[in-house]
Amino acid sequence: MYLERFTSDLCLEKPSDVQHYSAMYDHLQARALTPDSSRDFLTDTTKSYIDAAIEP
Repeated sequence: MYLERFTSDLCLEKPSDVQHYSAMYDHLQARALTPDSSRDFLTDTTKSYIDAAIEP
């Protein structure tokens, strides 16, 4: 597991460390929006900011 951080990087090789990050990645992937839902979310969010900037 390679971790790139702000001031350094780290390579983890212990199976328990790799398993921990693999499980975390699987959880994030399961919770992620679909590509279409991501696009819709970004479009709606952008429109909200534009509308708020236009309103007095």
